[in-house]
Amino acid sequence: MQRQFPLSDLGRVLAGFGATEVLVKRLAPNDNGKNQIYLAGDVSALGKIPTGEVQLVAGTSQKAGAKRGPIFRSAVNMYWLGEDYSLVQAPHAKLILYPQYSEVRLSGFVRDCPAAPSHLFDIKRAGRNPGRVLLLAPLPDGRVITTAFSPESAEAKCLLEQDGEPYGVLHRFELGGDTGTSSETLLISRLRSIHLAGWLDPVYLQPDGSHRPCLGPNCGGVTLESHLGILSNGRAEPDFHGWEVKQHGVFSLARPRSTRITLMTPEPSGGAYVDAGPEYFIRTWGYEDRKGRADRINFGGVYRSGGDAHSLTGLRLVLQGYDSRKETFDGDGCIALLDRADEVAASWSFAKLMNHWRMKHAKAAFVPSQLQRSPTIRYRYGSNVMLAEGAKFKLLLRAFAEGAVYYDPGLKMEKAASEHPEIKRRSQFRVDSRKLASLYEKNRIVDVLEGT
Repeated sequence: MQRQFPLSDLGRVLAGFGATEVLVKRLAPNDNGKNQIYLAGDVSALGKIPTGEVQLVAGTSQKAGAKRGPIFRSAVNMYWLGEDYSLVQAPHAKLILYPQYSEVRLSGFVRDCPAAPSHLFDIKRAGRNPGRVLLLAPLPDGRVITTAFSPESAEAKCLLEQDGEPYGVLHRFELGGDTGTSSETLLISRLRSIHLAGWLDPVYLQPDGSHRPCLGPNCGGVTLESHLGILSNGRAEPDFHGWEVKQHGVFSLARPRSTRITLMTPEPSGGAYVDAGPEYFIRTWGYEDRKGRADRINFGGVYRSGGDAHSLTGLRLVLQGYDSRKETFDGDGCIALLDRADEVAASWSFAKLMNHWRMKHAKAAFVPSQLQRSPTIRYRYGSNVMLAEGAKFKLLLRAFAEGAVYYDPGLKMEKAASEHPEIKRRSQFRVDSRKLASLYEKNRIVDVLEGT
């Protein structure tokens, strides 16, 4: 259930900084400065905590029996809330993903920060005591406010007694909103209204609440966001009370067939595409426009892991560093396009993919949409919505290995013979809608007309 944050005075302070929600971790004895704070089994489950770029670094653990190997780090712009409600930065705060353990932990959160209650995390003092509580409040500007409470405090006792909406191992509370109403119920209610509204003109939502027209045939997503109250220039991913909401086009709402859904559009992080540039990449592995448009070179096609080389480009897609039997992955793994001589034309490191995949929220809703082209462009949205939870990075890699997720680029070079060719970059990874469920731990179809 969605819950109002029970500490009203603190809630008003956090809301004053711009927070709209609070994440609470009830700390276990192993949650301390030595062992770090366990937050999730996968970085994708922490989309609500803003971080910097995910970076691959060498593991430094000196523990006896520890599994060695590279780890992923991502800085957190964290500030401890002082007694006078001032904010003091924790300059070393970061999330660490240990692929060998499938754990994400918060580290460096008290180091060199005078406002941090370090005694609550010191194993020689109170760092193993049960009943401690850690609070995280993400802000729209990318900062995270944090505070912690000792077991004997009234705040900790209150947060131990009152459950928030589950968010992995965390409890999520809203600052404002409808008390006692789950985020799923709120989402279904809004999607029901949008479905019943029928055909809608394509629009953007403005900051002042007004709408402006969206031109062209690719406005289904922003129109849905606008009617959900999501600003088109707001968050990197649509966010409705913790739900990522994506539309996917179908020819018929009554009989929707499998359609392609774009999951992410990351530029390559390695290979000739990066070393020599996109122009070299397109000239080397691209092909003349198949429709006969002059002075144009394209690079397209569908590439699945383990598949044959594409007939026009000569490239094939391989998944390196993933063990499909054990479902484990190496920190320095990647997805790569190789030519017939095994030269890497382009590659995407796991760190690069993780940077994009972590933006997927722990909960996602996929809404079918239908486009009307005449007499004017309009959209309407279906009643059967897929609700999915648990977008783990390992599931993404498994989907790559099985060919469910594939590379479907749309690169082109126009005025190719000129000194200044015009290049359009479009590297995109897609999945067929009928295989979308393979990316999530749990999923189900809900008819918004029937509710939850």
